[in-house]
Amino acid sequence: MKTRKSTTPFAVGLALFAWACRAAPAGAQGVPFVPAPASPVAVGPGSGRVVLADIDRDGHLDLITQHLLHRNVAVQLGDGNGRFAPVPEGPMNLDYEPSTVAVADVNADTIPDLAVTSRDSDKEYVHIFLGHGKGGFSPAAGSPLAVSASVERYKPILHLADVNDDGRLDVATANGRRNTLEILFGDGRGQFSPGPILKHSGQGQYSFAVGDVHGDGRADIVTASTGGPDAGPGSVETKRGDGRGAFEDGPSWSAPAGARIEALADVNGDQRLDIVLSHADRHHLSILLNDGQGRFDSAPGSPLDVGMEAFAVVVVDVDRDKQADLVAAIVDSRAAPFESSIAVLLGKSGGFVPAPGSPFRAGAGAYNLAAGDVNEDGRVDVAASSFEGDAVTLLLGH
Repeated sequence: MKTRKSTTPFAVGLALFAWACRAAPAGAQGVPFVPAPASPVAVGPGSGRVVLADIDRDGHLDLITQHLLHRNVAVQLGDGNGRFAPVPEGPMNLDYEPSTVAVADVNADTIPDLAVTSRDSDKEYVHIFLGHGKGGFSPAAGSPLAVSASVERYKPILHLADVNDDGRLDVATANGRRNTLEILFGDGRGQFSPGPILKHSGQGQYSFAVGDVHGDGRADIVTASTGGPDAGPGSVETKRGDGRGAFEDGPSWSAPAGARIEALADVNGDQRLDIVLSHADRHHLSILLNDGQGRFDSAPGSPLDVGMEAFAVVVVDVDRDKQADLVAAIVDSRAAPFESSIAVLLGKSGGFVPAPGSPFRAGAGAYNLAAGDVNEDGRVDVAASSFEGDAVTLLLGH
């Protein structure tokens, strides 16, 4: 997500919503998404990371949004029909800028919890909030955890995953600029302790994901680097997990400049995790297919043109044909008003084709999205942020 002063009024978001209604009417043949009746969903200005999760355990997906510049995390409770209402206590106001958020049960009480990263001029931190089961959160004992020295302007990110096979969620965090990645081991009660510090050798800014790319049941880490200052090639590196929380360097490959890892997912149906990359200042996605040994090769037809720069991608089965599809948040990031859309590529015959009606318009600055069945009709729905507006675009599977 790029931090910019908001220059687009909420009226633009409403206009984009109206455009989408005309562009993809409910009866359009084969169109995979239509704007939800409740869209856009007002969440407050400057939304960034978007999460769909059932945090109050009523069986309905809820909407959690992170607001960097306004220093809060907003929670909207879903009704199972595609509508959301703010929790009575309002947004979680913080005394720091929340860099990113993740939701998962870190203390094994079956209630989703919240992890938030932040930084100040000296340190980077991971904040843990335990869920009440009614939509609210309270700081965990020992939170926040200082994880590393900070790097100016670069915000820390994190993933929650069990990296040492003890059945407890751990934290993997990095700021994308310093050439280290920090692991915190979870004790299953909401407490975390320092683990290994991993180093990578790629040039430029980097991103990472956690998943079992070797097929041995152990968590691995994959990083993608944007490349050097002269716009040289990017790179992809793998680190193989030993199941005890340690990682050894694995193979690495060159990648098109500006490479950012967006997803680890099986895109070709062979039960192996593949890599989806976006590229800074470019309009395409790259697909790297896993050979089953943790090595990757470009997929036929890769890279894929999505029309504008992609900032977030989810891999889901949009049209319920049991083939993976790609849903990408794309933004004209060159200048205001940062027009945004949701591009949908359907997996067909070993490749990907644009879905009818794609791209679907979204609020300005849609740098993040999430997918889930918010109206419980068995179809995938999509929620997209608006960093330049006040609302989330909600598209219902059609």
